[in-house]
Amino acid sequence: MGIRAYLFFSFLLLAVVGIYTYSIVPSENTYYTLTIFGYSLELPIAVWLIVPAFVLLVASVAHMVFYTIKNFFTKRLMKKDYESLITEIKYALLGEEKEFEYKSDSFKSLSAAIKRMKFNPKSEDIKTGEKEIDEIYDILEKIRDGECVDLKKFRLRSDNELLNQNRLNFAKDDKKSIGEILKHCPTLDNAACKKAFDALLTQSSYAEIKTYKYQLTNEMILGLLKRFADKEDKFTLSIEEIKELLETNNLGANGFLATAKILKNVLEPDTLLKLYDNLQLKNHDAAFSYLYILFELRLIDKAREFLDGTDEGDFEKFKILLFLRDNGKFVDTDYLICNA
Repeated sequence: MGIRAYLFFSFLLLAVVGIYTYSIVPSENTYYTLTIFGYSLELPIAVWLIVPAFVLLVASVAHMVFYTIKNFFTKRLMKKDYESLITEIKYALLGEEKEFEYKSDSFKSLSAAIKRMKFNPKSEDIKTGEKEIDEIYDILEKIRDGECVDLKKFRLRSDNELLNQNRLNFAKDDKKSIGEILKHCPTLDNAACKKAFDALLTQSSYAEIKTYKYQLTNEMILGLLKRFADKEDKFTLSIEEIKELLETNNLGANGFLATAKILKNVLEPDTLLKLYDNLQLKNHDAAFSYLYILFELRLIDKAREFLDGTDEGDFEKFKILLFLRDNGKFVDTDYLICNA
């Protein structure tokens, strides 16, 4: 019941009680005098009867008004806290951590929990009923699908992963836009930064790629060598740049072998042989690829000389290959060492 209705029915009750009392009290006794500490107050009996009820009415109304006001401000604070929580969840979904002030202990606890969570929204169509959060889900879905979204209003950090992914969607084949992304990528740990650099590797010159001081992986190096080997790709590498690629990165034995398989069809035999001879002198891991080149170039005597200087058990597959060649059995080098 609202305060207005409560007041209306309370006054109606007081009036009914007063009228009824006045009607049943004898006319000669309609007044009563109350004396306290020498002070006297004379009022009709009907009035004396409804005064306590009226005082109780005033007190109850004051009580209701107090808690109505208190409830109003409590709800207002709760609403403000709720709105702040929705905003915090929204930015958490965007990969941002922002500080919000909460009045309610419950919302403070929820905020602390959110800061410890890592959000990984599902790709299915999700509707939470909260307009702001549903908007973020739509944005995440669009960016994930390669669409471009306007994120300016969110004022995200320059190194925000979602922002970089969105820039990458804008960039497509635009090297300038990709460069804008990489300016904010101190490392390639960020998925969007990694994608941007991968895109750069497929379309830029080696000089441009070198301007970024990232450690190249075996996969990246092989990708560059495949571009170099592709006649339709205008990507070029000098022999010095190839040496730089192979010498300054820890390719491992399998990595060196993979590069040899690519370069054997591109470089001149003398250049190829000199390259891997120098590599194996500097890095023992390149010895396997050097032997591979020797057998591919049919330099069997050089291969024999190299193998004679190795310990028993080393380079077993090449020793088997040499034995077969010495006995008139030709076995393709790739076939024998494909599992090396």
